[in-house]
Parts: sequence; structure tokens; C-alpha cells
Amino acid sequence: MHQKKMSIRDLAGCKINEFEQKMYDNLSPYDWDDIYLSFKEEMIMFHNAVHLLKNTPEDKLPTIGDCEPRQYLPVMKTLERVYDSIKRLEALPKNSTQTPREKVPINLKLKEFAKRQGIHLIGFTTLEPAWVFPSSDNWTYPQTHQPIRYNNVVSLGMEMSHEIFNINHFPDVETLFEALHTYAKLGEAVEKITEFIRELGYRARGHHPYAGDFLYSAHAVKAGVGQLGANGMVLTQKYGPRQRFAAITTDAPIKVTEPRNLGVDDLCYKCMRCVTTCPAGALATGKINWRGTLKWKLNHKRCWNYFIANNACGLCLIVCPWNKEDSWYHRLVATGVSWSGLFRRMVLAIDNIFYWRSATTNPRNIKMKSKEGPLSFAAMLKIMGKENQKGDLNKSLT
Repeated sequence: MHQKKMSIRDLAGCKINEFEQKMYDNLSPYDWDDIYLSFKEEMIMFHNAVHLLKNTPEDKLPTIGDCEPRQYLPVMKTLERVYDSIKRLEALPKNSTQTPREKVPINLKLKEFAKRQGIHLIGFTTLEPAWVFPSSDNWTYPQTHQPIRYNNVVSLGMEMSHEIFNINHFPDVETLFEALHTYAKLGEAVEKITEFIRELGYRARGHHPYAGDFLYSAHAVKAGVGQLGANGMVLTQKYGPRQRFAAITTDAPIKVTEPRNLGVDDLCYKCMRCVTTCPAGALATGKINWRGTLKWKLNHKRCWNYFIANNACGLCLIVCPWNKEDSWYHRLVATGVSWSGLFRRMVLAIDNIFYWRSATTNPRNIKMKSKEGPLSFAAMLKIMGKENQKGDLNKSLT
């Protein structure tokens, strides 16, 4: 009797052993309740912040810790934008009276429209069931968990500002706010693109970047948008790790874009800058076999604990040599990096001499940690991340 051939897929350097995946899922399934509950404090803070802003006049807002309303209001308003966008995406769409005019892939039409909505990256693929989050009574994300009904996936990415996320800007409240601001803008773009697909006569559901039903980054790799790096993030040719992802699932016809090898694996092995800089020790020096997939793997618990205690982080993103402002010069270098190992070695040597050696975020140059200021993420979680005695998420802070 012939043994069934083992199925191994290579998604841009991530080697997936489907037999091992199924074995892990059967013998040692994920504790999804534990995973969801690990984000509970943040999600309660999210609900409480939005509830406070929606139900309290601005001149009556309380001081939170040492932070006055004028100091936390921009962040609160951004959280409100994120929340409102999530709820609009949750709403059931109106029945479309439009019938599809053509059965050809909508890639080009969608790319053009998405670009006008501020989308910088787009790819097309199919849904991987293994990368979908299951429902749970302990689901803590802001949106209601809904089954995914459509198999085609549009992967969408939006750049974060290089002016804020660069090697001479130590992580602070400004970097946290820029990330939240990108979540808000990307979520609103997803709304418009989802509606555009529906107007073409197809069914579609938008998935907000702040918290979704499946792994956006993994689908971005599968769609050829980027490649997984040593920092556990997707590195793209234009922006390196400096973007946020969202997605749309749809029954519209698409032409799948294939995974691409951008030279990320070899560059990361030659570099290791994020691994040696990570203050939490959350990154590994090589790929590991994680539940049947050989990949770069972030230690989420170490990362998240440090993130909360130190008013956010993002150092692994900031110090990446691929994190450069988008320009013709950077695009030329990124193309060379995808072609030649010798070129990758040369580029890293130049980057180390002219950029990294004197960088503010280089551990050798850090004299003291920058002060958090009055708006502390840890303080907000401590004050606003607790349920009241009745278990009501929308407790009043006044």
C-alpha cells in the first residue's frame, strides 16, 4: 500500500505541512478562550473610552490619571472613529438591485477605486479556513463574530507615516496615535470599497483592521503583497513593515495574485537588528516549526506584556532596515534586494554605517528611556480596562 504523499506548501518562505497542521489541531487544539481573554482588558478600555466620549459633553470629561481631557481627547476621538466604522461594517447590507454586468475578474477596477480611497497595497487570494478565528462565548473584540460566507479575499494595506515611524523616533504616544489613526482611515476606506463591490452587483463583507475574524497578515503574504519577516510582520517592497492590513471577503470574480519572494528571508538572517533590539526578547534568531508551519514566530505574550507596561512599542518595526521613506531610490534598492544575496549584504553594510550606527533607537545610543508623559497606555488600561461590579462594560468614569 502506497503511503499518501505529504502535502507541503511554500508561501513565500513559510513552509506549511498540512499533515502536521491537522495533527496539531486534533491532538493539541488552540485554547481560543485563553487567547481572546488575554485581550479583554484592552477591549473593555476600548468600549469604556467610546462610551465615555459619546455620553459626556467635552467640557464635563474627567481627568484620567494625570491626563487632562485636552491631552487624551485626540486618542479618544480616534477610538470613536474606529468603533463607529466597525459598527457600520457590521450592519447588514441593503439588497442590491444591481446585477453583475460581467463575469470577468474585478482586479483592475478595484485597484483603481481603492487607490482613490488612500489604499497603498492590494492583493487578491482565497480564504484559508485554518486562518479563521472560531466563535467563542469569550470573544472580546469590538465587532460581533460572524461566519465568513465568501471565499475570495481582497487584501488591503495602508502605509503609516515614516515621519513618525523611523529609526530616530523612539516609540511614544505619537507612534501609538499614528497606528490608531491608520486603523481609523483604513477602516473607513474598507467601508467604501466594500460598498463599491456591492454596487457592481456582487456580495461582499468588509473586515476592519482593528480586530478581525481571520489573519490579515497571513492572507497578505498569500496574496503576494509582502513576505513575513523576522519581526513577525509582513514586509512589503515599498514600506517594509510600516503598514496596517485589512481585508474584504466577496463572491466577486478575482484573479489570484501569487506569493512573492522579495529576498526577505535572506535579508533577515543577515540582519537580525530587530531580534537584538527587542527589549522584551520576543523575537527568535531563526524560524521555528510552529504547529506544522516553518516560519518566523513572535512570542506574543512577551511582546504584549512589554507593550502594555511601556506605553506601546514598535521598535521591531522602527529599526528594520527596510523601513525607509518611499522614494525612487528606495524602490530601486528594494528591487535589488529581491534579486541578489550579494546586493543584500552590501545594502545592510551601508545601512549600518550611514543610518543605524547613529540612530536614536540603537541600544548603544539610548542614554535613558523617554518619558511617557501624562497619557500613559498602561494608566488608561489600569483605570478604564476594568468592568464594574455589575460587569457592565460601559461604566461611568465621572
